Amino acid sequence: MKKILILLVVLPVVCLSIGYGAGMYVSKPSLGPESEAHSTEKHETDHNAAAKSDDSDLHAGEAHPEGAKPIVVKLGQMIVPVYKARSVTYVVMNLGVTVPNLAAAEYYNLGENASKLRDSIFVSLKLSAEGRALRGVTIDTEKLSHDITAEIKPKFSEINDVLFLAFYKKDVARS
Repeated sequence: MKKILILLVVLPVVCLSIGYGAGMYVSKPSLGPESEAHSTEKHETDHNAAAKSDDSDLHAGEAHPEGAKPIVVKLGQMIVPVYKARSVTYVVMNLGVTVPNLAAAEYYNLGENASKLRDSIFVSLKLSAEGRALRGVTIDTEKLSHDITAEIKPKFSEINDVLFLAFYKKDVARS
């Protein structure tokens, strides 16, 4: 009886730990020559960005040339429920914003500043959820991004554009 009880307790724990270990192993990126080159390149750009932080503060007000890419600051995932008569649609999105320079990117990478920006975007999305913008079969993300940018631009003047890095929705029937 004790052996059966031990098997019923120990066997699931062993299987769970093996599954967890396998999941951690599978989720790691492969360390091929491409990923090593990418990590080295990222480390060099991070090092160069840190070295030039004093220089970026001096040029914070300057605009970049048209050929330069704006800097994208990732804000994380957000879920907005849209209530309908017979269902609830959950709109899931990964948000990002574009900023003109590294000083603004560093500012919005801080937790409290990113939270204020996320809250402002969430309020705008909730207002959109009450209207028709998020209720249709298809959602025009370009128009939604433009509307949100226009709403938050007075409070956050450094933000050039609000981006949806990933965007999907799921309808769940009400019971």
